[in-house]
Amino acid sequence: MNKRLDEALTKVKALSEDEQQEAAEILLEFIEAREAEIVLTPEQIAEVEKRLEEDDVASDEEVREFFSRFKS
Repeated sequence: MNKRLDEALTKVKALSEDEQQEAAEILLEFIEAREAEIVLTPEQIAEVEKRLEEDDVASDEEVREFFSRFKS
């Protein structure tokens, strides 16, 4: 088992029964979401393809400038 996961499970075991239940639900939701097969409708696929063809993507410099505002 991954050391970090083992550490997390050890901490979860020290929680109350309700908190353990909540942690289990979160972990199971994570696993189920990874296993879920996402199926797009033809309309959704067409929309994705249309947006990929558009040229309104921020440049690397624009992205750096945007995120530089949040640095402390």
